[in-house]
This record gives sequence, C-alpha cells and structure tokens, in this order.
Amino acid sequence: MKKIFAGILTAAVLTSCAGCAAVEVPDAEQKLSVITTIYPAYDFARQVFGDTAEVTLLLKPGTESHTYDPSAKDIVNINNCDLFIYNGGESDQWVSSILDGADDINTLRMMDVVELREEEHTEGMQTEHDHEEHDHEHEEDVYDEHIWTSPRNAIDIVAAVAAKACEISPENSEMYDQASGAYITQILSLAVSFDALLADEERYFIFGDRFPLLYFFEEYDLNYYAAFPGCGSNVEPSAQTISFLLDKLAGDDVVPAVFTIELSSGQIAATLAEDSDLDVYEFHACHNITADDFAAGETYVSLMERNYEMLKTVLS
Repeated sequence: MKKIFAGILTAAVLTSCAGCAAVEVPDAEQKLSVITTIYPAYDFARQVFGDTAEVTLLLKPGTESHTYDPSAKDIVNINNCDLFIYNGGESDQWVSSILDGADDINTLRMMDVVELREEEHTEGMQTEHDHEEHDHEHEEDVYDEHIWTSPRNAIDIVAAVAAKACEISPENSEMYDQASGAYITQILSLAVSFDALLADEERYFIFGDRFPLLYFFEEYDLNYYAAFPGCGSNVEPSAQTISFLLDKLAGDDVVPAVFTIELSSGQIAATLAEDSDLDVYEFHACHNITADDFAAGETYVSLMERNYEMLKTVLS
C-alpha cells in the first residue's frame, strides 16, 4: 500500500526544539564547524544550520564515494569540529578508526536514525561472488547504505540534524526549528507528489547500472532489475547479466526505458538501450553531485524534483 506521510510527522518535528529563544546569527569567526562525509548529509546540515555554521563536505563533487580516504588535515578538522555527520556502513569504515582514537567528537550517524534494509540481490543481478563459491550461511547482514533516497527517511534525518543543532546551540533553537520545518515541508510535498505519480505502477524499471535506490523503490512499492547492487564494485557485467536484462526489456511488463545513475559512465545502459531501441534516463540517487550542480546550489529537494520530472516524462 502506498504511503502518504501524516501531517502529525511534520508537526512533531516543528515542535522538537521549541521553547528556546532565537538570537542573532553569529559572526563568521563565531560560526560552528560542521563536517559531513557525503552530499546528503551536507545538504541537510546546511539547510538546518544556515548561517550559524560553516558546513564542510569531505567528499568532493564528482568523486567516487566508496573509495574515499581522509587526509591528515581532514582528520584534524574532524577532531576539532562541533559536529561530525557521517552515514555509516561499509563505505564509512574509515570513520571508526578516527572515532576510536579521539575523545568526545560530537557525531551523528545517519544510519542510526532510520530503519535499515538489507542490500538486495535480485534475479539476474551480478554480485561480487558470481565467479566464486561462497558460504552465505555465515555471512553477516549487509545493509543498503543509501537511506536518504526514501523521502520518509530524509525527513527523519533532517529532524535528527535539527535535534543535534538544538543540543549544540540551544540559543538558536527557534531558528533551527523553523529552518528544518521548512525543509521537511518541501520534502513532504515532494513525497506526496511521488506517491500520486507512482500509484499502482507495477511495471519493472531496468537499470543498466548499480542500484542505490532500494529505499526509494521500497517506499513506493516499485519493481526493478539491475546489473549490480547499490554498492557493487563491478565495472563490467557478465554476458549472462546483459542477456537477462535484454530479455526483460523485450517484455510487456517493463517501463520502456533504460535507467542509469549520476556520475556513471553509462556504457552498460547505452548498450542495453541501443539493442532495445530505447532511451536512457538518469535517476539521481543524490549520493554525490557534479561540480556544476554543486556550484549551481542544487539541493536534495531540487535533485529529487529532477527525478520527479524525469519519471513523469517516462511514465506518461
């Protein structure tokens, strides 16, 4: 059943920090220091803190998030910041060594805020272990890290950032309350629009790429096939994977398009599209952002609005 978020959620968030009076925005030298690992955390933090904090994004626009390695300067800055926001999961394993070796770093781990889902390996998808024998009985659960792709999760994360902001700077709580409430309202409006657009959509979406959109697809009860899981490190699909996806694209129960994600080479999707006589569309997972989009001030909401317009075109 499709989900439309109740107004009570927004009301609860809007009152989460109530009771503290706002003060003037501090001068630049008095600003808080907030360091974030990836773009969603950066965007949520800057929306909440506004001019009261210097928000830093460690993962530079256009770079690969799964191979990020902090510099010595990054580590020093993390140790000295007022708040460090990271996602968690396998991609952030480097964070543990920093936190274990430091005292009293104020942190927010975004994966602690939401209900996690195990990474999926759907039919036809090529996995890391396709070429070798593997005992899955003793394998630990691996959770999909791309939690923010669900608007519902994004709302919860923004609320958590606001709560941290109020804790750090209670004198600015009313300001943080208003800023987070306004952004949550935007996300909520977008979520309801997606709900109306995707209601009763039962066809399969075919991704000639990694699939970091599990939380979004679960939120709207959508079906998909993809070449790789969300955090797959494969760069070349097997012949069996390509054949499987081509067979699916020839069916009647698929959306007539091939999808790819941001910052992808797009080669697999282009091959599938050429052989199927279909167009390729980008579905932005908001994990990272191009340098041009970053400079233009794109936000989580504006990128998700881009997805909405794309889907409206494809599904019409």
